[in-house]
Amino acid sequence: MTASYDPATIALMRDVLHKVIAKVPPQHRTSTNQAAVACRILATAAQGARSEEALTQQAMAEVKDMFTGPAAMRKLHQELAKVFG
Repeated sequence: MTASYDPATIALMRDVLHKVIAKVPPQHRTSTNQAAVACRILATAAQGARSEEALTQQAMAEVKDMFTGPAAMRKLHQELAKVFG
């Protein structure tokens, strides 16, 4: 299934992305993190959710997952192992 977006929806998704990324600490505003948030926004819109509230909620959930999810924990453990052996 291919989703299509009208110009207003594209503008809304872009605005949500910018607002959410602005809440991320500057050192974590990497292109990878921005892409992950954008993907979550696109996936949410593709499922039919087109409100600012729904898109923002899912974008913020992605940010939370980046910092507290399994991948973030693995990265933290790897960094700690480098420091403490």
